[in-house]
Amino acid sequence: MENPTSSTVQALNASGSSRVHVGNSYNITHHHREGSEQDGTKDYLEALRSTDPRDDKARIEQTNGGLLKDSYVWILDSHEFITWRDESEGGRLLWIRGDPGKGKTMLLSGLINELQPSTKLESPQKRNTMSFFFCQATNSGLNNYMAILKGLVYLLVIQHSALVTHLKDKYQHDKDHWNSKISLEGIFRKMLEDPGLGEIYLLVDALDECVEDLPLLLALISSTSSRAKWIATSRNRGEIEEFFGEASSKLALSLELHEGSVSGAVNTYISYRTRQLAERKKLKKSTLQQVHDHLSQHAHGTFLWVALGLNQLYAKMMEQIRKSDSCDLYIRILAVASTVFRPLTFAELIAMESLDIDEETLPDLIAECGSFLTTKESSIVFIHQSAKDFLLRDSSTLLFQSGLAHHQYDLFQRCIALLQSLHPDFYGLVYPGVSLEEALRNCPDPNPLENIKYSCVFWADHMQEAYKLSIRGEENSDIAGIDTVYDFINEKFLFWLEALALCQNLPAALKALVFVRNLPVQGQGSYEALIEDALRFSHYFCSIIENYPLQIYASGLLFSPNDSLIRRRFEQYTSKIFSEGPKVDDKWSPIRSTFEWDELEIETMSFAPTSQTLIVSTYDKLIRWNVSQEPVPDTMNMDDSSKIIAPSSDGKWLAIIACEPGADFETDQLSAQHELQVHDWTLNRIAWCQELDNPEVLGMTISPDSQYLLVCYETLLVIYDIDGGIRRQCPLEKTLPCLSPEHELYFSFSSDCSWVVFPMFSSTQIWVLNLRTGKAHSNANWKDILPINDTKFIPGTHLVMFCDSGDNIYLWDVVEQNCEMWSHIDYSFSRLAIPQSDSWMLLSGKDGLIICDRACRRVRRVTGLPYLPDRQEISISFDDQLIACGTTWGLWILDANTLLADEQPTNQDTHQTFHISDNGRLIAYDLGRNIEVWDAATSDMLCSLALNDADYPSIRTITFSPEDRYMLVSGLQSILGWDLADESSLRVSGDFDSGPIAVSDKRHNGDRWAAARRSMGDVSIWNLRTVKQNMILRQPNNQSQGAASIAFAGNLLGVLWTPRTESPGDSKILLYNVSTGEQLFGLEWSGRVKGPQSPYE
Repeated sequence: MENPTSSTVQALNASGSSRVHVGNSYNITHHHREGSEQDGTKDYLEALRSTDPRDDKARIEQTNGGLLKDSYVWILDSHEFITWRDESEGGRLLWIRGDPGKGKTMLLSGLINELQPSTKLESPQKRNTMSFFFCQATNSGLNNYMAILKGLVYLLVIQHSALVTHLKDKYQHDKDHWNSKISLEGIFRKMLEDPGLGEIYLLVDALDECVEDLPLLLALISSTSSRAKWIATSRNRGEIEEFFGEASSKLALSLELHEGSVSGAVNTYISYRTRQLAERKKLKKSTLQQVHDHLSQHAHGTFLWVALGLNQLYAKMMEQIRKSDSCDLYIRILAVASTVFRPLTFAELIAMESLDIDEETLPDLIAECGSFLTTKESSIVFIHQSAKDFLLRDSSTLLFQSGLAHHQYDLFQRCIALLQSLHPDFYGLVYPGVSLEEALRNCPDPNPLENIKYSCVFWADHMQEAYKLSIRGEENSDIAGIDTVYDFINEKFLFWLEALALCQNLPAALKALVFVRNLPVQGQGSYEALIEDALRFSHYFCSIIENYPLQIYASGLLFSPNDSLIRRRFEQYTSKIFSEGPKVDDKWSPIRSTFEWDELEIETMSFAPTSQTLIVSTYDKLIRWNVSQEPVPDTMNMDDSSKIIAPSSDGKWLAIIACEPGADFETDQLSAQHELQVHDWTLNRIAWCQELDNPEVLGMTISPDSQYLLVCYETLLVIYDIDGGIRRQCPLEKTLPCLSPEHELYFSFSSDCSWVVFPMFSSTQIWVLNLRTGKAHSNANWKDILPINDTKFIPGTHLVMFCDSGDNIYLWDVVEQNCEMWSHIDYSFSRLAIPQSDSWMLLSGKDGLIICDRACRRVRRVTGLPYLPDRQEISISFDDQLIACGTTWGLWILDANTLLADEQPTNQDTHQTFHISDNGRLIAYDLGRNIEVWDAATSDMLCSLALNDADYPSIRTITFSPEDRYMLVSGLQSILGWDLADESSLRVSGDFDSGPIAVSDKRHNGDRWAAARRSMGDVSIWNLRTVKQNMILRQPNNQSQGAASIAFAGNLLGVLWTPRTESPGDSKILLYNVSTGEQLFGLEWSGRVKGPQSPYE
């Protein structure tokens, strides 16, 4: 355990490594030792190792009675395999296909055995590399694209440890980023290009059993680098043939066309299996011959009939189980094994069934369950999928005597019962600053979570299955459970979250809570309120407790609002190291989730029409985020050649204007544009493309129903069907100005997607187009309308609402050509969003998010968000429940109902922002009408400074002198200074903006200097003793730069000058003598720098 250190926030003491979350600001302290490079590689391997394909191969061979070389050796002499093996370009992909029961899996297992001796899996001295994966539809760890990628990458890294640099180089140790299918696929492709791998063999079995993102897998296999040779097996599926049919170097081996070879293999298998059966069951020779003859006569060249024939033996085994004295016990075990969502471990099964048996003797009991189950390490698995299918199909009445729905409900209840053992600090870690990695290293032995891991993750899934079965009318069971869920959340919620964090599966909590929240309960107000509060708690603190599990009792309880039901219920469990908690709001903040990024400009942002999935595009990224169930979004980096992108709101399509290789888009946009491409995002391939000649594409969009692609040129709007056909070409009455940062196209569709409106940003021109008729409308010569910022259709109508740069909102009846001013808003804003509800609308700008009452046409509420720039993008989910606000620094997801609540969520006594001195000794809380200053070391409040009515609404920045106790506060057109020693104050008036300020320590002669950025971007220096301006430091480059950061050090002043957002140029750090203004030192480099005004610096 680490040596305790201390970090103090107001009256909040945090020991050890800790992450303290205050409002929307973070203070993180780490005190941990650096691990070795070898430990780092091991960490990545552990993160990749959801399964070891080598273990899966051994299990498959074991459950099928062993691998017979005679049953697969025939394929080694086939023309297709020899061509694949020997020809470098003739067949990079060998696709082995066949109907069920043809032995594809064992064929592939045999091919792995044949290829392995020449690869590093056999010996590090070998030159070649091999990786493989066995898909299994019924196992969630083996039936999806992500798991397959992880398995393939895992075996590659096992053979070439240097490949781990591909994981580290991109995201360092933040494995959450590459733990997404898009990022990991990119890493996988780069690994295949590594010259140290030699020839690469990649083998994947049962493509048809990849039930999630199969098209992505097929696209990967079809398009991977020519350095890799693939062998894939699957059933005869049309969509697989369609993909592989486009592969230029594909060989298809149809098992139906090798009937003789397959039949010989089947006969060999029958002989082997019947001999094995005779040895196991002590069958008489005559009985053995009867079984052999029966299977041989009916096999007809397939292993499937062998399995069907063995089903008769399954039936006999079930009959023996019925006659057994332990029948009830065997039936219970088989019933559970056939309905769990992943194989149970020994400990989990013993706990689930309350077995009076230890783990050492449990395998003997499993062996008594007929020929259905076997063990793999410490887990119970079916010997074959056919055994599980037999039980569910032919023995369900015996296994589930009260019905399958009741059985699923019973499993749900058993899971909840097991979770009653949860309690705070399950591993006995004590300190809330202990990281997850430290917790796992110090896990008690035996692990107290070992027998309840399954219950932690899957209790809600069993309730969901029971609910689905009941509403289908399959059974008349009255599925309850609402009271059970309420009691569990009310009594064990925090302990459950801690356990899930220790199980490294915290997203399971979001999934479960979303399900139980959406259950159709009536008259259960307390239930609904508790679940909603638990969801808010999970969203708000998920990112903290997944890395520091015990922070749930520190940050979670200390910074959740006073009225939180979870806080009130579990307040007694607040970490004891805190003598006093901070001041917090009474209600939950409207903010549900945040996702931070470096400085980016959002180009498009919208919710999917049928879900709470948010689609965002920037100039080089695509972001897809299910904000209800995913803690972090899925992010895809775009290729450098993609210069204009437009995603569909359902996440399926992506339109791209590709740049000619080597062209400079910044200097020559027209010649750089090379091709219009439409990608099927779900399949990760180009659906169609079209070369571009002239004129330049200014903007494009995909309709919300994903039916149309609109591409706008200077004089023409072209409407494509999403599958590539040109539907209509609509000439524009006026030539659009060329694309520039000040002139961008923003598209908005009517609810029925039949009309589209698009203004040219910062102009007064609006175009409206009827997509069905092709008729275009444009605004008349309206007087007194300033440049237009945003336009939207009112849902359910063809009326357009738009706002101009004068903070005016207009309503335009396009058909009648009638335009009226709807309202003038006394706040600055540039974007508007209109929900399905006709009672409110949303505006956004530098003053925050503005809720307007549409009936009264007035502002209902203004909510500030930290670090809002002048422009943001906003979007409202189609169910009006969520609001997304995208800024330069990240995404904010807000709860619409909280924003619409009549009561203000923040008390006057509650801090909104806080500021820490550079030396860490002082903390200032901005409480609105007063500022409290606290000593961080003693947790004592030093003073409370009142602000008058003129000052308090305009406070922008608070800063401290480097060493002594002096505070400077910038307001509008003035700076307020306080000496914290005697609480004396002064005011300096000037042309100041909301930019950086700084104050020096007092000099020996009594002088104290203050510096602040003026509205023109230069820096004004004042002597606070005389309250006079001493000098002005002008921008070093003809006003194209502004002061981004200012700092004093004795008699020196440092200024970071950076180009304005719209201006090119270099950044500079200049050091000045405060007394004389002389420039003493300068450092210059190309490009802009993100200064300390960034909220995430």
